Amino acid sequence: MSQAVRETGVPLYAARLEQYGEVKDIPPSSIIRLLGTNSAPPDDQREEVRTLLAEPKAELDAVEEDITRLQARLADVQRRKRELTSYVEDLGALLSPIKRMPPEIMARVFDFCGDVHVHGPHCEPSRRAPLLLGSVCHSWRALSFTMPRLWTALYLDLPTSGTFDKQEEILHAWIQRSRPIPRLAMAVERLSDGRHSADRWRAVFIHFPAATRDWDCFNALVRCQMPALEELEISPQCTPWAPFRPEFMPRLKELQIPAGAMPDSHRTLPWTQLTQLTLRGGYRPTDIEELLGILTCAPLLTHLHVEITQYKCETKWDGTRERISMPCLATLVLVTISDHEECISHFMDALTTPSLRDFQLLTRVWDTSNMTTSWCHESFLALLARSKCSLNHFTLTAVDIRSAELREVMERCPSLVLLKLNGADVPFVMAPLLKEMLNVSDDEQKLPLAPWLKAISLSCESMDALDHRIDDTGLTFEQAFERLVTSRTTKREPSSRVLKLKWIHWTIWWDWCRYQPPVQAHPHPELEERLLRLCAEEVDVGVSSAAYNKYKRVS
Repeated sequence: MSQAVRETGVPLYAARLEQYGEVKDIPPSSIIRLLGTNSAPPDDQREEVRTLLAEPKAELDAVEEDITRLQARLADVQRRKRELTSYVEDLGALLSPIKRMPPEIMARVFDFCGDVHVHGPHCEPSRRAPLLLGSVCHSWRALSFTMPRLWTALYLDLPTSGTFDKQEEILHAWIQRSRPIPRLAMAVERLSDGRHSADRWRAVFIHFPAATRDWDCFNALVRCQMPALEELEISPQCTPWAPFRPEFMPRLKELQIPAGAMPDSHRTLPWTQLTQLTLRGGYRPTDIEELLGILTCAPLLTHLHVEITQYKCETKWDGTRERISMPCLATLVLVTISDHEECISHFMDALTTPSLRDFQLLTRVWDTSNMTTSWCHESFLALLARSKCSLNHFTLTAVDIRSAELREVMERCPSLVLLKLNGADVPFVMAPLLKEMLNVSDDEQKLPLAPWLKAISLSCESMDALDHRIDDTGLTFEQAFERLVTSRTTKREPSSRVLKLKWIHWTIWWDWCRYQPPVQAHPHPELEERLLRLCAEEVDVGVSSAAYNKYKRVS
């Protein structure tokens, strides 16, 4: 083994120069003087150069041999490390508590992994809970096969052309594991046979391409008896000729169908027993009165999600008409892609919702500067006053609301727990209210705005929004927001009637153009860091991003 070489970061010949001291002391005839220059040695000194080369070349060869030997040794040690790591992990896995879990407990855990609510046109069957659980190990796979209730949610995604061979195979395995009947023919068309009863299906989600125009398949499903069915989703393209039969779905509670003009087949749905209703865009627009007619037949609804864009309104609500009472409705979500002020006002004027706890008005945004929804302030306040409800959650996305209007909403709803505002001008809308939300009063009878507020979700576009001055003293939005959070966290008295603020979320809105190179995140990392640090010591803070322009919806 060669002698260890000390790395100095300077040429090796520099050590030769040390014996001469100063460069002027080097003999003119020395080869050392030529090192590091472009000068060539005289012919009579070339042999001397070859002699000098022998020692460093031999040492270099020895060093290379050392490197090769050490690399081989390193590879051997790394291989041994991988073997030991695998062995330690395998031994440690034997002590894992989950291996000692009784099958009855694991079956209960599997129940909580059910994905009845994970569905839609882009939901792949391979990602569903039963298949994921069964792919972990042999014992989990065997256990999943012994639990028919894991396989009671069925999702049908039929291709626009060709055969249904793949879907038929998935359907065969799914139905066989749910054990609805001893044996079932696998073609979807065979479901039309009245002898087959899907008596264990709890949820059915149907995405049927309009291009196929093979309605017999869907009409066959309509004629199936599904006594355990609790949730049904129908895509906009499905328009069966056969009407639904309510007696075939006695336990149906959750329904999602397209909004807009209602086909005759849907009018026979069991509206009176529904607790959750979602109306998404798909059919042609129709008058708002058709939607109100549906709600008249569904008094037990607790959750209502309506894409209000699919409805139109030409007249204002007639105050002499009897309003629709929805005594159980707790969540109301209205979605629009443009300004539907008349339609939204008409809709809210027609309802009475004494149990309303969560209100959301969402605009699907392309360009927030040009596409915002007008805030129907008078109709909303009238709904609150008429219903005498205690609102807990209030959410607006790209809604043109003013500070004074938002203050009045917060005054009418002191029970607010979550306030969520998304849009380009949110900091400027919130700025005048921050001082009124401070928990600084010594008078227990005088409470700030939204005294029960526990969570705030706001949006921000740039540094300028944080640096915006909200009064003549030079107080910025960032400073005022910090004071608000501190007054409701670290400086809050334990006996205060104002609840402690626990969670803050920021959404960074940024402009994106399809003609620019794609980006993975918003182009404001400094803003994200600044928002993450804002009040991070007092509450949990989260930051996400959303793009908007006239070519792309909110991400």
